[in-house]
Amino acid sequence: MVGDPGRQRGAAVRADSRPARQRHPLPHPRGPVLPAAAGQPPRAALARRHARAEPAAGGRRVSDAPLSAARHWWVILLCSLVCLLDGYDVLVAPISVPVWSEQWQLQASAFTPALAATVLGMALGAVFIAPLGDRHGRRPVLALSFAVVGVASLMTARADSVLELTLYRVVTGLGMGASLTNALALASEVALPHLRTRITVWVYSMSAVGSIIGGLVAPAILERLSWQGLFYTGGVLPLALAPLLWFGLPAGGGSAPAAGAAGGLAGIMRNLGALLAAPYRATTLLLWLFYFVCLFTMYVISSWLPTLMHMNGWTLAASVRGIMYFSLGGVLGGFVIGWLVDRRHTALALYGGFAVAGLALLALLVAPADLFLWMSLVGLVGAGVVGVSYAIGALAAATYPAELRAGGIGTASAMGRLGATLAPVFGGWLIAGGASVLEIFASLVAVVALGLVAVFVFSRVGLPLRDAGG
Repeated sequence: MVGDPGRQRGAAVRADSRPARQRHPLPHPRGPVLPAAAGQPPRAALARRHARAEPAAGGRRVSDAPLSAARHWWVILLCSLVCLLDGYDVLVAPISVPVWSEQWQLQASAFTPALAATVLGMALGAVFIAPLGDRHGRRPVLALSFAVVGVASLMTARADSVLELTLYRVVTGLGMGASLTNALALASEVALPHLRTRITVWVYSMSAVGSIIGGLVAPAILERLSWQGLFYTGGVLPLALAPLLWFGLPAGGGSAPAAGAAGGLAGIMRNLGALLAAPYRATTLLLWLFYFVCLFTMYVISSWLPTLMHMNGWTLAASVRGIMYFSLGGVLGGFVIGWLVDRRHTALALYGGFAVAGLALLALLVAPADLFLWMSLVGLVGAGVVGVSYAIGALAAATYPAELRAGGIGTASAMGRLGATLAPVFGGWLIAGGASVLEIFASLVAVVALGLVAVFVFSRVGLPLRDAGG
């Protein structure tokens, strides 16, 4: 499963909201670079790239001293491992639903609260806990929140009721939301300016890689240790990594709130009023729709795909690997669509992503029971839906002026989180109502078609799509 793009964008917004003197130049092809001073040797020039500028008053540095090249990549590695293990921990609950249903003699839809709790916890953790990293430093928030993921996963393995599963998954989600957001922010902060975009995409994609690895190893774990083994694995590994995060990451990070920055409910309402006033009303509403459709579709599939495939007659091992192909398609689609956006082909990226996902869902309605064909189509759905999430980020950043950009991306991400939270509930409601697998896929075709209509409308009333990206 792929990680939530709303959290990536939220992390990027917080990283970019630091004082101007602290922030690195954006990696724009026409943006500023760091030339070596006259007569400066290449080694010194490299050191200048790693060095941190002195922060403005009230700000923080990631480290009190420049990071060496080795330490720089060590931090990137640790952040990547956090995202990878978060991706695995997101995956284990959907994989376990068919096993829970058989062992506890309950309908699959009875586990809807546990699936929704994970996504809800991630949203709350990203919104309310992750910002503590901006104020108190990335290292303690990242290490402690990741330890919470480990402990909560171990407790989940001992649950014997849906209520216990739900409570433990909320706590797990809180830790994942806080740790993933701060890992992405820290990776962006330590990355060299000319590599920042690629490093951030790389670290973010590790969440999907974690889901791919989980899909590969889960059948063997289920066979030997049942569903509890999935959660024991998802608990022990974060607890083993947490000390490395505490002692291996640089001190500091983040920035104190800027003096005079609008805050509190009044500031939020003023920002929201500006976003919904002319000339941004139509584009804001359409961006909200983009985010909602994208994450809603993504989380319906990632939450219920193993159960749907098992209901359709596939073996448990094949059903589990469906998530792996969905995540793999998401990684590949994300890089392809990201490449298009970088070259200012955002319209093609959005139309293409939604069209590929919609056509693949339609094909699943008529496809014969061939495992390779089904896995290929599931991968194409992932490529389209997840890939579109990359393009939407660039579009949102290009839509608003600087004074509204953070609020615009933040509110759109909130709509995406709303869609992600409602998605498991929607899927569970359809399953409880007796909907067939094909009927559930058909409902998602309608949702994706709504996304295509929104792209068309946006191109008529919003920012010209060719201007986004790059």
